Amino acid sequence: MTGAAGVAGLLVAVGVLVAPPVAAAGAEEPPPLPTTAGRCVGPSPVTARATPWAVRLLAPQAIWPLTRGAGVVVAVVDTGVSAAAPALAGAVRAGADVTGGRADSDCAGRGTALAGIVAARPASGVGTTGIAPDAEILPVRITDPNRRTSPARLAAGIRLATTAGADVILVGTGVATATPELTDAVRAAVDHDVLVVAAVDDRAQQSGGEPPVGYPAAFPTTLAVNAIDVDGEAGPVAAGAGTDLAAPGAGLGTAPQGSGHYRVGGPAVAAAHVAGVAALIRSYHPELTQAEVRARLERTAIPAPGDGPDRRFGAGTLDAYAAVAALAPRQAAPPVPAPVGPVVLPTAPGPSRAARVAGLTALGAFVATLLVAAAALTRRGSGRPRPAGRIRAGSG
Repeated sequence: MTGAAGVAGLLVAVGVLVAPPVAAAGAEEPPPLPTTAGRCVGPSPVTARATPWAVRLLAPQAIWPLTRGAGVVVAVVDTGVSAAAPALAGAVRAGADVTGGRADSDCAGRGTALAGIVAARPASGVGTTGIAPDAEILPVRITDPNRRTSPARLAAGIRLATTAGADVILVGTGVATATPELTDAVRAAVDHDVLVVAAVDDRAQQSGGEPPVGYPAAFPTTLAVNAIDVDGEAGPVAAGAGTDLAAPGAGLGTAPQGSGHYRVGGPAVAAAHVAGVAALIRSYHPELTQAEVRARLERTAIPAPGDGPDRRFGAGTLDAYAAVAALAPRQAAPPVPAPVGPVVLPTAPGPSRAARVAGLTALGAFVATLLVAAAALTRRGSGRPRPAGRIRAGSG
């Protein structure tokens, strides 16, 4: 990466990267999300007052007069989501852990940070809010006490989210290989009209996994999301590695306790931004299927650079307002069938030459008659007026 974001660096932290500083000049910036295993994340000492870059870029406030995501349930399949976070008060359902029990608590803090990007409620004096602040959050915990997951846990989490009635499933982490149960879980979600938004998993690329974006992002029925930084550079997954959409990969996540924030970044954060916009679409266009919502997100995206040496990422960049409000999303031009022979336009038969001559002759005679009549009227009107006769008086 290049520029300020590249200098700051994005540090790998179990599927979520620590984002570069996003605070305004002179303001205290929130700290990065702690990643120490075995210790629960506490409150952040800093509450963000300035609007972060990603929110300024996506401008969800322009969409809120149309919809704020009411009536849509977004499942966050990750480490759980803390219902104790003030920014998510009343938004978090009980959820489920794949090993049993609820998932509305979050020791790692990662799931809460992603949920805040999706649906944090506005608060006075706070500069950041969720993309869809009226959406509901369904937490599904798929991690073990060491914050690791597996294909089996991931499959179970997606199934739990599907059966619990999610409209959008956000998968913030992935695995390097697919299993039949993970394949079946994603297929079941799609069959139930659930949109699965999956962050690309750069660890699959680092471990030599095929494909490099990992699973479930690599399934053709999921929406695979890559991250871009403030310079527009793609995230750790190589350009053109099979991603469907790119989105801002740096943001401020809600802390699991208190009103503070942590810096987070990477493909999981990008996927959270996309999931928030998907919630707005499903709320404003409830008649659309999950496939139509996905197509709308892709077709309204800002096109990626071409296939030249300057190409930076292989997918268009999320355009939040267009995705929700566009009347006719951009789409590929329809195929033009090849002609099977010369194209001849049908024409009505014209008059014969004799008929044309006769018509012109009649027109000439008519015009000549009009000219003679006009001349006669002119001569008559130019003479001296005739005197009126006298009335003779009678005799007697």
